[in-house]
Formats: sequence, structure tokens, C-alpha cells
Amino acid sequence: MTGEWCSLVPGPQAIIALSQGPYSMPSIMRNTAVLLVSCPDRKGLVAAIANFLYQHEANIVHADQHQDSEAGLFLMRVEWDLEGFDLGLHRFEEAFAPVAAQYDMRWDLKLASVKPRMAIFVSRFDHCLADLLYRWHAGELYCEIPLIISNHPDTHWLAEAYEVPFRYMPVTRETKPEVEAAQLALLKAHHVDFIVLARYMQVLSADFKLCIVLSVNSVLPAGRQDCRARCEGA
Repeated sequence: MTGEWCSLVPGPQAIIALSQGPYSMPSIMRNTAVLLVSCPDRKGLVAAIANFLYQHEANIVHADQHQDSEAGLFLMRVEWDLEGFDLGLHRFEEAFAPVAAQYDMRWDLKLASVKPRMAIFVSRFDHCLADLLYRWHAGELYCEIPLIISNHPDTHWLAEAYEVPFRYMPVTRETKPEVEAAQLALLKAHHVDFIVLARYMQVLSADFKLCIVLSVNSVLPAGRQDCRARCEGA
């Protein structure tokens, strides 16, 4: 049912994107489903997805799409009301499989009523982490934060103030593979849906490509383009 869904939002606007986008707190909790799709860009993708939903009496309430011309990649998020939708979600995978196969889609289906689980990666600078935690605590971010991971101990006090578990995991060139394996194990153990890089000044390896990665860095270290390509599933 699930495939790779990866996105990277560069620049300081990413926190705003989180607070106003799919992880924002809805004013009224709707009984909706959300389909995330990534695939090679080509004609007919929006029509194929919309027609499939229309055939099953879906009322689309929100849709976003993006084409990455450099990577030849199409990304889409579509949300629809489950009231009147005549296809049970337990049958969605089987019914949607022919469309996904025709367009080589990687996709994931979520219920909007279920809070996604977000882990935060941070280094020494704390301003992005502080903003994320404040917005989360204030109810602006519709998610759970089960874990903060850092390669420096500097922001432990901030995690403690918001009562979020903090793991200090220093990284060196020699220990990077071992540390990343431990990080991935933690993400799996905490059932994390996606991670946010809040000024985490490390380039993640391709092993993290199954996570949704949103960068709130104003500056990324050398290797930024490589990280972006991996996050977008290139």
C-alpha cells in the first residue's frame, strides 16, 4: 500500500509551510483521507487520480501538486471527504493498483484524523527547534513529536522543557554508518512517519529516503544538492 514519499522544503519558510500545510491543526476535524503520490512526471497524472476518485463518489476537498523539472518528478497530495466514498479503505490498495502501475506511482494513504508522528533532527542552533516546539505546543502543528535526535547536546534543555525525549548521538566520519543505523532503528521503534531537519548540519544517507524530510535550514552544509536528490527519491 505504501511507497516512497519524500519532500524537501528548503529555506526558512519551511516552518510556515508546516504550520499552514497538511500538518496544521484543522479548525474542524474532518473525516477525510489523504493520498500522497510521487512518480515520473508525464501527462494525464492529475486526471488519472481525479477520475479514479470521482468513479468512487469522492468529493475532493484539497489538492496540491508539484513538478520538479530537473528530476522529472511529479508530487501530489489530494484529500477527499470519506462521507459518500463508496470504496472501503481496506479495498483501496487493490482498486488503485492498476492506476499506480500504469504511471509507476509510489504512494501512501493516510487518514487525516490520525496525527502523523514527527521526529526532529537538530544540531547546535536552537531557533528552528524552538519555533517548531512552540507551534506544536500551541496546537498549530497537527502531529505528535515522540523524539528529538541531535549530534550535539546543546538543545537538550529545550527538549526537556517541552517534555520530548532527546537522544544525543554524536556523528563522526568513521561512526556515521553505525550512528545512522541506530537512528533509523529509533525512528522505526517510535513509529515515526517523517522527520524534520531543524538546522541539522549533516547530510543524510540514502537510507533515509523513506522518510518525509522537511528542511528548516536557512543554510545546508556542502552536499545539499545530493541530500535533496536523495530526499526526492532520485
